[in-house]
Amino acid sequence: MAESNRDTSGSQDIIDDALRLVDALQRKLLVEGVRRGTTTSTSNKDDVWSEAIRREQPQPEEPPMNQLMGVVRTAGPQVVGHLGRAGATFAGAVSESLGIIERAMRQKADEGGGTQGSDDSSGAGEPRPISRGE
Repeated sequence: MAESNRDTSGSQDIIDDALRLVDALQRKLLVEGVRRGTTTSTSNKDDVWSEAIRREQPQPEEPPMNQLMGVVRTAGPQVVGHLGRAGATFAGAVSESLGIIERAMRQKADEGGGTQGSDDSSGAGEPRPISRGE
């Protein structure tokens, strides 16, 4: 709890003395900075203002080859993944299609072989002529 009968004049004098000391120190630092040839002793090259100015200035355009390599680095893994999955799907489709064609040819050969022996008994030793797909 604060005392209501506190004397504030002593603390005010201490605060005024501290402010005078800081002011004198800042003046001495500024004078020393000017003597050494610097514009201000308090300026910092990495301050916020210089950073903002640097970012507003146009940046040099990256060479086209570097831009292309950036695209390849970012999109390459996705493209390879898509192509791998598409290749596997295509190989599966081709395999399934060949299986269907093979089964159809076997079924046609089985049907044709069973009827040939019963319909044509006279030419059992002769080979069938090769058709031209007509």
